Amino acid sequence: MKAYERLLLSIESGKFPEVFKRVLLELDIPLKEFSEMSGIPYGTLHKIMQGGDFRVSTLRKIVETVKEFELRGEIDRIAVIAARPSLNNIKTRVFKVRDKKYILEEYPANSLEDCIVAAIQAEREGVKAIICAPIVSSSIEKVVRIPVAVVIPEKDAFMKALEVVVSKI
Repeated sequence: MKAYERLLLSIESGKFPEVFKRVLLELDIPLKEFSEMSGIPYGTLHKIMQGGDFRVSTLRKIVETVKEFELRGEIDRIAVIAARPSLNNIKTRVFKVRDKKYILEEYPANSLEDCIVAAIQAEREGVKAIICAPIVSSSIEKVVRIPVAVVIPEKDAFMKALEVVVSKI
């Protein structure tokens, strides 16, 4: 699902500020730069990020700017399927490997069944590859057609797995 689609869907759930923050992080756009690109004053964007109300015309500008940015350079997304505590250890969502940017999409799972469901969902949402624990990787590889790499908990483990999976894309 495209970032602008997630923004539009988040309006109904009341989670627009959270989703907007996540989209800016994923696209690696600082709020000041987004303000300049969209023509929306920085103060207005900051107010929106804090949960303030905004006009429909402002929403249109936000969605149009996100769409334009996505069309400029599609950034491949890679799913990370893990328990929430492991996902919380990931400090940044945008990584650069071999001079190309990738966005890590989190898929929390606490059981084998959750992992399989998350893998299928990730593939349907268009991720290019999956990073998961070794214990579930063989099951996930049976149900998806995208590359799967394992992460072994150690220092720099996610970066190693990211490099492995990028080499398979």
